[in-house]
Amino acid sequence: METSGQIFSVIGAGTMGLGIAQVAAQAGFQVVLYDSVEGAAEKGLEIINKRLQKLVEKGELEKSLAKSAGEKISVTHDLEGVAGSFFVIEAITEEREPKKALFQKLDRLCGASTILASNTSSIPITELASATRHPENVIGMHFMNPVPLMAGVEIIKSLKTSEETYRKTQQLAEKFSKQPVYSSDKAGFVVNRILMPLINEAIRVVEEETSTVEDVDNGAKYCLNHPLGPLALSDLIGNDTTHHILSVIEDELGERFKPASLLTRMVEAGLLGNKTGAGFYLWVDNKPQEVNGQLLNYLKQ
Repeated sequence: METSGQIFSVIGAGTMGLGIAQVAAQAGFQVVLYDSVEGAAEKGLEIINKRLQKLVEKGELEKSLAKSAGEKISVTHDLEGVAGSFFVIEAITEEREPKKALFQKLDRLCGASTILASNTSSIPITELASATRHPENVIGMHFMNPVPLMAGVEIIKSLKTSEETYRKTQQLAEKFSKQPVYSSDKAGFVVNRILMPLINEAIRVVEEETSTVEDVDNGAKYCLNHPLGPLALSDLIGNDTTHHILSVIEDELGERFKPASLLTRMVEAGLLGNKTGAGFYLWVDNKPQEVNGQLLNYLKQ
C-alpha cells in the first residue's frame, strides 16, 4: 500500500488513539489527530514524541525514523480537518450514541470513498454504519492495548461492509506490521468473546473466596503462561470497560456473560483500576503495587 500523500486520521487522543496515531506515523502515513477536548490532541502529540524518544534511547528505533514519525503527525482543532483523509478511525468513548453521532458527521465531511473505521471493542459495526450514507465504507478495526506493542488487530465486517473496504483495511493492518484477525459482526467479536468470560470467571473465583486476588493472577501467569493475570488485566483495561463489554455481550448472547456481582460493585464504588489508582490492585505509574486493601476488607465482610 502506497503511503505517500495519504492522510490517515485518528479521532480521539486517549490511550488507544495515540497508539494508533503512532503506529500509522511509523508506517509512513501523514497522520491528522483530532480530539474534541481543547488541548488534548496537543498533549497527545507530546506523549507520542516522548514515546518515540524512549524507543530511540532503548535502541529500538533509529533517531532519524523517530524524528520522521513525529513530524508526520499534525493536530487539528476542527473535525473538518480530517475531510481529506483516505481512512478515518475513531477511538472515542465506548458509547453507542456519541459514536453514531460522530459517524454521521464524518459521513457528511469525508469523500464517498473514505473508509470510516471504529476501534470499538463491543459495539456492533452494522449499527454504527447505519448512521452513514455509505455503510459499505464502514468497518471495525479493533486494536489491542498497548497498540505499538501488541501484534494483532481485529477487523470486523458489518452486514454491508464491501469486500474492497475489507481488503484495504487488511492491507493497512499489514502495513502497520499487525496480524489481522477476521471477525463477523457478533457481540464481543473474537478477542473479547474469549477474554471477557475469562476475566469474569476470575472475578467470581475471588468473590466466592475460592482463592485470592494474587493467587488467581499467579495461576494465570505461572500455570497458563499468561503475561498478566486476568484481574490485573481488567484493572489495566478499566473495570468499567470490562463491565460494559460484558453487558453488551450479555445483551446479545445471554445470561452466561452477565458481569460478576463483585465487578458491578467495584464499578459503582469507582474502583476502576489503573485509571483511578485503585481496583483489584493499587496502581502507581501504570504498575500494580499491591492488592487493594479496601477490596480485601470488603471481601471479608
